[in-house]
Amino acid sequence: MKTITTISIALAFLLSCDWFHINPGPCDASGPVIVYKTKSDYHDKVSVQLSKDKKSITCYPGKDDAARQKPIELENGYLLKRMCGDTFLSITIDDYSNSTQTFSNADLLSLVLDSDPYIEKYECCECTGLDTAKINNLIKENQLGKCKNIK
Repeated sequence: MKTITTISIALAFLLSCDWFHINPGPCDASGPVIVYKTKSDYHDKVSVQLSKDKKSITCYPGKDDAARQKPIELENGYLLKRMCGDTFLSITIDDYSNSTQTFSNADLLSLVLDSDPYIEKYECCECTGLDTAKINNLIKENQLGKCKNIK
């Protein structure tokens, strides 16, 4: 029993040390790195993921997570987001976050603005991580094709 306790304490100590802690990379649990342009201005709108048949919502943010959906402005009108979503709703991120309403799947579907809003869309975690300077350099050099084209 002493051995198990000693090992448990040692493991707890080692795992709590910064030098031993392994931070997740940009392509894992922290979400995708999506660089995009849309047909219209959706920068303040909630993004959700539709099913392939576009008849249901398969991924949507919690109200606390919605504020993290605000995109980062990049060069030449591109935007960066780190969340699921292939379409935008008519509700703003702020209104959604502050709402006391619980939205059903039908409610969210009724708020869809455009089921195909993207002009260009790239997944850039493999080639840039979350380094916006690297992403902006790719944009300036017309090299976004180095990222995975998902549109």
